[in-house]
Amino acid sequence: MKNLLNASLILMVFISLGCKKEEAGPSAAELVADQWTIDSSEILGAVVPGDGSYLRFDACGSSCSGVDYKVSDTTSGIFTYTINEEATILAITDNSSDGGSWSGEWDILELTESDLRITTTTIFGSMKVEMSK
Repeated sequence: MKNLLNASLILMVFISLGCKKEEAGPSAAELVADQWTIDSSEILGAVVPGDGSYLRFDACGSSCSGVDYKVSDTTSGIFTYTINEEATILAITDNSSDGGSWSGEWDILELTESDLRITTTTIFGSMKVEMSK
């Protein structure tokens, strides 16, 4: 009987050690919050390499905002954004044309610690943007 009790206790210890909760990774809002350099853009099948322009998504407080910087004319603008928990939709409201025009709902193709790929449909057709940190 004593051996059965000892075996039961040992089994319970191993089971409790094996049932640790996995820590949740960063949320979509936490992953996107950073400065993303535009590596390339594709519209109408033409790929345009990045020139150092970037989008900076600030960490969300009561709202989410950021800055877009365009190298070609050295302008920057301010935008607000939302990102869903599933990291599939990034909605941007650009407050000025300075820094580029990013307003719209973007489908997220990839969002990792180092890569962000988004796409949207414009009046000219599909547009895809690839960015990295």
